[in-house]
Amino acid sequence: MKRHVAIAVAAAILLAGCNGQKGKGNLHESGTVEYAKYFTIEDADSTIKKITVADMWSGGESYQTYTLVPREIYGSFINDPYALPCPVERAVCMSTSHVAYLNALGKSETIKGVSGTRFIYDSTARALVMEDKIKDVGTESLPNYELIMSLNPDIVFAYGISGADNTYISKLRELGIKVMAIGDYLENHPVGRMEYIKIFGLLTGETRKADSIYTYARDAYISLKNSIAEKTTEKTKVLINSPYNGLWYIPGAENYMSRLVEDAGGTILGSRKGETKSSIAGIETVYRYALNADVWLNPGDMSLETLKKANPLFAGIPSISDRQVYNNSKRRTPAGGSDFWERGAVEPHVILKDLSIILHPELRTTDTDTLKYHYRLE
Repeated sequence: MKRHVAIAVAAAILLAGCNGQKGKGNLHESGTVEYAKYFTIEDADSTIKKITVADMWSGGESYQTYTLVPREIYGSFINDPYALPCPVERAVCMSTSHVAYLNALGKSETIKGVSGTRFIYDSTARALVMEDKIKDVGTESLPNYELIMSLNPDIVFAYGISGADNTYISKLRELGIKVMAIGDYLENHPVGRMEYIKIFGLLTGETRKADSIYTYARDAYISLKNSIAEKTTEKTKVLINSPYNGLWYIPGAENYMSRLVEDAGGTILGSRKGETKSSIAGIETVYRYALNADVWLNPGDMSLETLKKANPLFAGIPSISDRQVYNNSKRRTPAGGSDFWERGAVEPHVILKDLSIILHPELRTTDTDTLKYHYRLE
């Protein structure tokens, strides 16, 4: 997501209609990709490998294939805009989730620039920012092209938002900079979203480590999901979000957040079955949902009193009366960056554990089980 938290949330809303749908930008799975829908890996065991990713924002094709070339023979490919030297030694990240993938692989030192360094939560990357080893390269709408060029990156990890101005991607390419659009936040399956660590593993020469991290998280997620299903008989009813620019968005049942809630033993009220895109609900409709909800998730980073004042109609609903209101910004920066959208990208099993504790506290394995990404509003 995306992509500090403010842009990640906007992207989740604006791109909901693209998520998980067949057709443009949705790639068939390969033998080395299990859950992700927007990238494939070819020739994984060859010296020269290929990665195809969705690229729906730069005005070209709906997907793009990149050739991963060993550095010792890269000179023969240097004029190919889609050939990348491997292992990558210098990278610019336009999203904090890119930072998380690289940090999980122990490759924070390859990061030379980030869009919005003040939104980074990771302590290792923040230390590099303080040491001036990671530069702030500006925003997607106003990137510092001169600074990016001076960093001499092997690659810029980019992303785009449907309906927004994504010309910076093509502009960077015009300047001779290698750019890969990463669509991790488009993925609706939490494990599919973290599977993008395989791309970063291939590019940094850490394939085995990436596969190991992926396998552990995948198995932990599936095991916990199955355990929750076996031990629960009723779904916890969930009210989600709060008005965004005056509109209340409710994710479809196949959406990323809906899948997390479903796998944690809950159901989002008003979520449309078979849909990935978010629907807009009127305040009266949402109020009816609120009267039946056991838990309210992600209304915003605020106190209960502030929430009640913002929505007086909701002051007496069960989730507020029972103090069952939670937000996913427990780990956040002073500027508003949220580790849920950063490190959470590679820890879907931990997010699922959080939600299982919230939705089914009776499933806590020990009294010391705590929430990592979520906190209860007071």
